[in-house]
Amino acid sequence: MIGYLRGRVVRAADDQVVIEAGGVGYLVNIPVTVRERMRVDEEAELHVHTHVREDQIALYGFTSLEELELFQLLIQVDGVGPRVGLAILGAASVEVLKRAILAEEVAPIRRAPGVGARTAQKVIIDLKPRLEAAAPLALGPAEGVGDGEVARQVEAALRGLGFSALEARQGVAAVDWAERPSAEAALAAALKALGR
Repeated sequence: MIGYLRGRVVRAADDQVVIEAGGVGYLVNIPVTVRERMRVDEEAELHVHTHVREDQIALYGFTSLEELELFQLLIQVDGVGPRVGLAILGAASVEVLKRAILAEEVAPIRRAPGVGARTAQKVIIDLKPRLEAAAPLALGPAEGVGDGEVARQVEAALRGLGFSALEARQGVAAVDWAERPSAEAALAAALKALGR
């Protein structure tokens, strides 16, 4: 699985970019908002979601982890595939979309081509509880959660074990930091909280 790419932009179209990394050109699907920041022959960094189907492996790239995380949430909504998720992220910023979901406003979501009222409502119904649950963790573990350095180490370890950034933050938040645990103890507690 590819989770991150950094390299030279070889080609850029409206919704795709080819990035050369290590002598290989990776074709990555991107939202319009990301395309606006891509320049041919300049270096680019993308956080990548690898989407595997029986007949295809496709890469979807974003310039921030927040975009990637929201994309991964969107494609879990019934009826929202990667193409629709990409269109939604191309219609508004992550902040605008999150606010719209939390406020149950369909308009910013419906701006995406091919997204009707029914799909927009599904997105809100499915994602609002998840965003509300994550809201207290929005600042991340470095801001007021236990020992900032240990918390960052635990979060990085959880990401390395395959957890999403949201899950990693939830695991870090579940640790009893009042006991001043070591990184190993904190990781064990976070894994237990996440059911591993």
